[in-house]
Amino acid sequence: MFAPDQLKNFEPFSTAHLIVISIMILTILLIYMSRNELSRNKTAKQVIRWGIFTILVLSEASYQIWSFANDVWDPRWHLPLQLCSISSFAILFLLWKPSEARFQIVYFFALIPPFLAILTPDLLYGTPHYRFFQFFIHHITLVTAVFFYLIVEKYGLKRFAVPKAALSINLLALPISYLNKQIGANYMFLEGPPAAKTPLSWFGEGFWYILNLEIVMVVTFTLTYLPFPFIRKRKTDLKASR
Repeated sequence: MFAPDQLKNFEPFSTAHLIVISIMILTILLIYMSRNELSRNKTAKQVIRWGIFTILVLSEASYQIWSFANDVWDPRWHLPLQLCSISSFAILFLLWKPSEARFQIVYFFALIPPFLAILTPDLLYGTPHYRFFQFFIHHITLVTAVFFYLIVEKYGLKRFAVPKAALSINLLALPISYLNKQIGANYMFLEGPPAAKTPLSWFGEGFWYILNLEIVMVVTFTLTYLPFPFIRKRKTDLKASR
């Protein structure tokens, strides 16, 4: 279960993978169905908030410990510089100091990348390997955190959230791309698609790969932002009708 050279048999959309996807969907539905009770129950909200915080810390820490303990830790692969790891730190900061202003960036960082990672994971290990469980628990927790703040805390996105998030990711990408070139890494998949078959495999190479990354990022961010102007308008209309 913990050996680095065992159970390298992950199959996309296998029974185990479909169960994981189902768990993510059911978790989101449970939050939605319990939203009214949770929004009124401060104790429950605190339990969920610090529970998410604890899971993310233990997940990242256990992964680093596992890598060192098995003598496979390598700066090219194990620094927490993939977008989902960066999302983890952003979520942890939001959990530590909740703020709708911070949510403007966290929403984009911690929703789409983990969601896509769950659907098309860059993962070698199948069940019952530690990495299988760690990977999916970590990413489902990120998605859960976003929906918790959306549905229960009723955080939303304001104008210019998309350009701010896109600019933030590009500013992060500059030093990470430099580091990638220095150590032969591929953090944030800036140097090319992962070895596993994912949608990034269709993005081409070199300049076209980066251009396609930028286009898809802006389009995806815009699409996930679109519901919020309608929500704001509905709230305004409801207030006006009272």
